[in-house]
Amino acid sequence: MSMSAFSSLGSFGLALSALELSSLDKSACQGLRFILSDFDDTLTWEGRLPVDTLRALAQLEANGIKVIPVTGGCAGWSDMIARSLPVDGVITEGGACFIGKTPDRHLSYAFWREEAEMRAEQARLLTQVNQLLAEYPRLRLARDQAYRLTDVAIDYAQDVKPAAIADKDACLAALIAMGLNAKASSIHINVCSQGYDKFSMAQRVLGEVYGLTEAQQQEQVLYVGDAPNDESMFARFPLSVGVANIAEHLHKMQHRPRYQTRQPGGLGFAELADVILSAR
Repeated sequence: MSMSAFSSLGSFGLALSALELSSLDKSACQGLRFILSDFDDTLTWEGRLPVDTLRALAQLEANGIKVIPVTGGCAGWSDMIARSLPVDGVITEGGACFIGKTPDRHLSYAFWREEAEMRAEQARLLTQVNQLLAEYPRLRLARDQAYRLTDVAIDYAQDVKPAAIADKDACLAALIAMGLNAKASSIHINVCSQGYDKFSMAQRVLGEVYGLTEAQQQEQVLYVGDAPNDESMFARFPLSVGVANIAEHLHKMQHRPRYQTRQPGGLGFAELADVILSAR
């Protein structure tokens, strides 16, 4: 662990409503088959993928636990994640697309709706967002917008430093008032078509690709995240974990994780992996 990461740990407290990982039932860990995880500030920390996180991903895979990142990140970046990391696939752009792997390890793309329909909707959203951004000069389209297939991402804390929190809150409220489907992650506002979110695509993937019933999903899947755009997952999966840096968002979240790590980001993910694997 780097000294900068170590020095950050003291700024996060355990949520009053969350349980420590030591409370995670060993029998639940033994029955676990899938971990769905947010990416930015859940698998990463301070903009990088910690060595401890990569080691945890490899150990989970070796122990038969499939990890599927569920991210608001762009499809282009998620393609790289699916190809390069020990994960079983990636749900990308907030639930718009699942990048899976065929038996011979090639990638396959499955969109929430027809790809052409979603691309056309993205073009309409981009026009609306560009018009609104004129009112918020500190905000900008995310640098990865050109690599997105379905949604529009507004950067408020990735390359915008210091983070434009007030502008983010005002812009998010304006987007919602316009009737748009907009949610904030730890770095972006993501604007996408109506009708899907992280959970709806996760449920489809778990059912149609992996053959899990809803009851099996409740018992065999754990979700870990760090931000308000993870609420749909925290609300539906009894096994839910927030990494420590979620503490700053909890006051504005209706659905919170059941458990919380003591370490932030990818360091917290590695902490979680250690608890799960030690119980198996």
